[in-house]
Amino acid sequence: MLGALTGQPAVTTVLVAAAAALAALIKGTLGFGFPPVATPLIASIVGAKTAVVALAIPGLLQNVAQAWTGRVHLKGCRPLLPLMAALVVGSLGGAYLLTVLPGHLATMLVGATVVVYAVLAMFRVEPALPPTWTGPVGAGAGLVAGLLGGATGIFAPILVLYLTAVRMDKERFTAVISIAFFVGQVPQIAGYAGLGLFTTERLLLSALMIPPVAVGFAVGMAVRSWMSQRAFAMVVRLALLVIGVRLMFEALR
Repeated sequence: MLGALTGQPAVTTVLVAAAAALAALIKGTLGFGFPPVATPLIASIVGAKTAVVALAIPGLLQNVAQAWTGRVHLKGCRPLLPLMAALVVGSLGGAYLLTVLPGHLATMLVGATVVVYAVLAMFRVEPALPPTWTGPVGAGAGLVAGLLGGATGIFAPILVLYLTAVRMDKERFTAVISIAFFVGQVPQIAGYAGLGLFTTERLLLSALMIPPVAVGFAVGMAVRSWMSQRAFAMVVRLALLVIGVRLMFEALR
């Protein structure tokens, strides 16, 4: 069946499964990183638009699982409601942009922002938001993250920048960002469906990714359980730097 999509069923299945499992392992460990890692790898096999759309469902399932396991850490998140509301609006607009906007423009902007932040973080220059700014800045971050996430499938960089500035420990960070991803992905997926982007072939590709994603995600969560807060923060910075450089490179190709 997958041969109708690529003409190389066995090779495609193995490569897509491996890319999805690797990205899910990173997602399980850090709480983010699934679309930024999986999208460029799988796009090289089946095309960018197909990769973005097909990854939406496996990504949503991981965020539901991660938010549920970390639900105890979601108390006191009312100041983040403007972020969540703006994500919904941005995601709907981003789903439309996927059909009309040159993807490399949004990708380049996200990549450049992430690289600047990651480099500053390496030198311990990290922004910190005072409590009175949490709502307004969160609304702006949510809108931008939603627009870029709906258009490229990559919500994480802007959300990570914001939640890092809010100063959260690793468990609360993981739970909150998973809820944010979920809030952004529901209208994103609804938009894809409404625009007719979920073809039979793309739904099949999503289904094929779910088993390796589940395995990689479980391994990643086990890794995070023994990782110290300091190590977690350093890995997040390194991951952002790698993701940002990769996004810029992909946009220039």
